[in-house]
Amino acid sequence: MFLGDIYPKKRNTLPIWAYFRDRGYITARVESGCEDWAKEYNGHNYPQQDFAVSNRSLDYELTAPFCLPEFYPSVGNPFGNFKGPYSIIARCLFGRYLHEWAFDYLYKLRRELRPQPAMPQKARKHRPYMITVALMEGHEGTGEVLRTLDDALAAFIKDMRDSGELDDTVLIIGGDHGLHMGLNFAYTQNGRIEHQNPFFAMSVPEWLHQYAGDYQANNNQEQAHPLALNEQRLTTPFELHHTFRVLAEWPEFSSDSWKRSLFYAQKKGRTCDEAGIGAGFCMCKTK
Repeated sequence: MFLGDIYPKKRNTLPIWAYFRDRGYITARVESGCEDWAKEYNGHNYPQQDFAVSNRSLDYELTAPFCLPEFYPSVGNPFGNFKGPYSIIARCLFGRYLHEWAFDYLYKLRRELRPQPAMPQKARKHRPYMITVALMEGHEGTGEVLRTLDDALAAFIKDMRDSGELDDTVLIIGGDHGLHMGLNFAYTQNGRIEHQNPFFAMSVPEWLHQYAGDYQANNNQEQAHPLALNEQRLTTPFELHHTFRVLAEWPEFSSDSWKRSLFYAQKKGRTCDEAGIGAGFCMCKTK
């Protein structure tokens, strides 16, 4: 998803947020598990001295608080069952759920970037943004910790809706993989299928939904809406990468990116080979 390729064929391949930043977006990232995934996946593509200060970096990042030893053990195994980002008990920091600190940051950042009705007219300066947030509550074997996130996530989405933000903002909620801990994953075929079919949901503004439907009707024999069709088609993070590319380049996106994105109906009966999915992760097998 970050680079649009599993093994980049050239150095200095731009990460997805760079396409937004180059077009005037504010880019930000929140990592609540004390992991620098951008550095992990992208760092080897850039000279070390350039990675954090070049135009490939982000404008805002929040990671450090989630590395405090009160949550992330500084001695021993940080990924135990009772402390750290894989804990089977509620993840807390200074008397609050860990994710509450992440949402606090998001609320404040959005207020800075979005004009508010109560603000003086001269102070209302809209700055488009691209923000990614990694929440780790689903990363444990019992499935119970995830419930602690429900109220805060629902309140965040409601706030975006009530503020009118969803009228011009694409909101994506998804996982990089399904549950891969616990007895269900370890011993059942259903668990292995869940692991390889992560959750994904996307909210798009009405005008963009209409545009995608019209584009499909004018350029494809399938007349149903592409987002509805893709719900039952084999898709991958590659299509999500190109979805981001389309949004970053809007309204002057390339037709190639559009047809490789989720806004365009992907091939019916698509195989894992065609989608670039390795045999070990392919759940579309026939006997």
